[in-house]
Amino acid sequence: MRSKAFPFAHGGSGGPGYEVGKSGELRLRLAPRRGRTVVVDQYWRIPLQVLPPSYQDDDDTAFFYLLNPTGGIVQGDRLTTDVTLEPGARSLLSTQSATKVYRAEDRDAEERNHFVVAAGAALEYLPDQTIPFAGSRFHRRTVVDLDPEATLILADFLAAGRVARGERFGFDRLVTELVVRVAGETRLVDRLQLVPGEHPLDRLGLWGGHPYFAALYAYSPRATPALAAALAEVMTSRDGVYAGAGQPEPAFLVARMLGPTTEDLRQLLFEAWDVLRRALLGKPARRLRKF
Repeated sequence: MRSKAFPFAHGGSGGPGYEVGKSGELRLRLAPRRGRTVVVDQYWRIPLQVLPPSYQDDDDTAFFYLLNPTGGIVQGDRLTTDVTLEPGARSLLSTQSATKVYRAEDRDAEERNHFVVAAGAALEYLPDQTIPFAGSRFHRRTVVDLDPEATLILADFLAAGRVARGERFGFDRLVTELVVRVAGETRLVDRLQLVPGEHPLDRLGLWGGHPYFAALYAYSPRATPALAAALAEVMTSRDGVYAGAGQPEPAFLVARMLGPTTEDLRQLLFEAWDVLRRALLGKPARRLRKF
């Protein structure tokens, strides 16, 4: 979907051909070098940016914080992130804070993520929550291409809006899509389309009165029914949170949760990630600022 030209948006000085929003792009290629995962190719354009890697586990895993220095996503923004992990590379990607999506009067905002994870590589993608403000329209699509011998841990964390300001389910439309392909074959598709004006979400069978939703996905040839059971046990450990986990097919694990506060879901996500990280990567989870 392309953003059409929209002259003089919000009183701006653009003439014919002026487009609402910005086109941000981020590309990273990572590879193991001398015992560490390092950047071998990089490009970014505002409103996307990335900080240099750190090595918080004191091993080969490169930690990156993905930034949006403009303060959030506005109408018409088109954000594209491409990250490739070469064989044996290990990386963890997170965001510096919550992703704020502002009101859209003319054009939807879009985010496209594409991750490629080669044999023996491991990618952890754990962004902080996405907060769609009242009147916002946002579409996020994430595609992951995995080698059968790769490892993936990926989270999605959504708020019903600025709940404390009375904007619960005040957004116009929120769509998230996750597609995971293994050796070129589509193995997992998860799509969430929320349109509060057409289908009220604050009822039984949907968000059920809970303002926060999160999902955690994992792929690994080392995923087992025992690990799925351990993950499911964690999901039932927190009062006031409705959650569950399972193994929809060999090598995949999926958990979903609804909760009353960001703190409840952030803590449950952390505990679930810790279970997965210890089993699949052999090390404990670490606090990632707010995550």
